Amino acid sequence: MKCVFGVDGGGTSSRLRIEALDGEKLFYAEGGSTNPNSNEAAAIRGTLADLFLRAREEAGIAVGDLAAGFVGSAGVDREADREAFSAILREATGFAGTLGVGNDAEPALAGALGDTEGLLLIAGTGSIAFGRARDGSTVRSGGWGHLLGDEGSAWRIAFDAICRGLRSSEGRDLESGLLEAALAYFGLSRAEDFIPFVYGGIDKKRIAGFARVVGDFRDRGDALALDLFDKAAHELAALVESVYSRIASRLERKRLAFRGGLVESDLRLSRNLSALIASKIPELELVPPAADAARGACILARSLVAAH
Repeated sequence: MKCVFGVDGGGTSSRLRIEALDGEKLFYAEGGSTNPNSNEAAAIRGTLADLFLRAREEAGIAVGDLAAGFVGSAGVDREADREAFSAILREATGFAGTLGVGNDAEPALAGALGDTEGLLLIAGTGSIAFGRARDGSTVRSGGWGHLLGDEGSAWRIAFDAICRGLRSSEGRDLESGLLEAALAYFGLSRAEDFIPFVYGGIDKKRIAGFARVVGDFRDRGDALALDLFDKAAHELAALVESVYSRIASRLERKRLAFRGGLVESDLRLSRNLSALIASKIPELELVPPAADAARGACILARSLVAAH
């Protein structure tokens, strides 16, 4: 029996899903991170080898049963990254069939839309917009990380809340209670404690968690928090606009889905963002996400089978 596999590789974990050609799930397992920016090649090989070994031992699926596969992983952004990751997977598993490799946003899009084309906005700790046409061409905007970008993300909202809270305390920004809230949240005593806290090494995930508190202040009418979330919505809409303007002419189905902890959990932000996008790109249909990225990777793998 021929089947396909999909790998959704993230910064902290990875997921292998194997499906029959008709979409039936045959195997699913989770393993370690596959991000080449934070893991040595040997560690990634070990993670992938273990996942495929489990497929053989637990489900009786050998590499020779796999007609095609697609791997989407964090840290795979350039052609050189794709080639290097492809080599790692083939060395780890012995798979010699048709293989697609890309950034983790690509299978996330396919899973969310249940299709190989459309747009996806991811807004969680970081942010990125991604578009894919049916011919396989892709466009992205954002995804530059917390130092170069991540506009509209939980990280950016939280970090800007700290920075602007400090300015507010000096009378240089909107009145706000966010500085006191940040001191309490991070266990600091006074404003000056943010200097060693930030310059001693940024804990991106911990700081991003403060965005929930900023959201609470927004809901209570804090002027600075309201402004931060308004700017976040406009930044996220701009990511979508950037992608759409460059790929719309190649799309048969013009659809967009949201993914990410921030935009999926904060209904007020999601509603405001949806309204902004609808006003700017009325022909773009916003749809609820259908499935996860591991399923999306299998959708892309089946498209490779169809193409061959």
